[in-house]
Amino acid sequence: MVDAFGIEGSERTLYREVRRLQAGQFMWVRDSRQTIRRWWATLDHLPEIPRTEQQRVEHFGELFRDAVALRMRSDVPIGTCLSGGFDSSAVICAMSAHESEGMGPRDSKAWRHAFIAAFPGAANDERPMAEQAAAWAGVNPTVLEIGRAEALNELDRMLADSDDVYISLPNAVWLLYRELRRQKVLVSLDGHGADELMGAYLAEDDARGFLLRNLLAGRIFELSAARRVLDRARLAMINRRGYYFLRGGARAVPAPLALTGEHDILPREWGGLNRRLYRMFHSTVLPTILRNFDRASMAHGVEVRMPFMDWRLVTYTMALPDASKMADGQTKVIARRAMEGRMPEQIRTGRRKVGFNSPMPEWLNGPLAGWTRARLDERVPVFSELVDESGLRNMVCHLTKAKAWDWEAVGRIWPYLNMKWTMARL
Repeated sequence: MVDAFGIEGSERTLYREVRRLQAGQFMWVRDSRQTIRRWWATLDHLPEIPRTEQQRVEHFGELFRDAVALRMRSDVPIGTCLSGGFDSSAVICAMSAHESEGMGPRDSKAWRHAFIAAFPGAANDERPMAEQAAAWAGVNPTVLEIGRAEALNELDRMLADSDDVYISLPNAVWLLYRELRRQKVLVSLDGHGADELMGAYLAEDDARGFLLRNLLAGRIFELSAARRVLDRARLAMINRRGYYFLRGGARAVPAPLALTGEHDILPREWGGLNRRLYRMFHSTVLPTILRNFDRASMAHGVEVRMPFMDWRLVTYTMALPDASKMADGQTKVIARRAMEGRMPEQIRTGRRKVGFNSPMPEWLNGPLAGWTRARLDERVPVFSELVDESGLRNMVCHLTKAKAWDWEAVGRIWPYLNMKWTMARL
């Protein structure tokens, strides 16, 4: 498997004898016999959508605001993890609006808690935007600065809590949820799901490439043979760049795993964007992200609630045409229009997309260098059977010595280091 997001949506896990109950399924056990059935399919619940764009925007806004209001019901303090992007900013601004419009008797009055992960000097630091959103909502945020010194703090515990292999470290979210727990904020309303629901993985000045990927991915996913060809093409690209280390080369690439919803027959009128988002939401990217955030939050006993994943909002947004989600090179169009005048304009219309990740390239070029050397020196026979350790060592040493780690190298090589750490502790 050359796609890091092509596993969580399947029944497979890291452990040979352990299988995952896939999303939308239930298991019935009687007399030692197991029956697994699917009880939820999003396509069965797509509603009729309003005729005009203005009506569509208004209805989206109503659903979103109600989704936030419902999730503010709590008998303990609640808050939010605020990144400074559109999603989490929309959530906290909607929380503030709900209070001003009149809270119900079951709503938590102790909701003014926002937690910001700041990366001083790093390219992905969104602290100024996050503070702007907090100020709009009338919240004095807690800012958790995560610098080079934090790269190694609690690293083994974070990896153990993740209990899986990923393309990056969960430092930021793990530390944020720990801070929530320390301040006795036990519920967090976060912005998960909006990206995969409305197509936000669009880099600046890449609209044409984005459209092409939508067209190809939306069709290829439906054909297992085509997916196999795509996997081999990805492998060839990774191998050319020197980032592929599994023994056996192309022969080591297994057939694509069966993923949640992959055989769902999508509406014929759906465009490439909708088709791609359906897969990202149900089968690939979102299941992996939810796993990571769930384990980071549960490590500290914090409950995460996600307004953008309210089933009414999801089914309604899925039913909307591509043009309601992307127009003029901007994604999340329907949500941005619904939030007009309800959040900072700079954030509402912003096109910059920054992942909520620790600054891994800077850390691997510096404070994590010793940790990676220790992993390379660790003797793990079962790992050596799977991986060309000599090639891996040479590449890691080259990148570290030249201080040449970048996000592509991190995404391709960190899973090997993560996997070796995990195997050494099985």
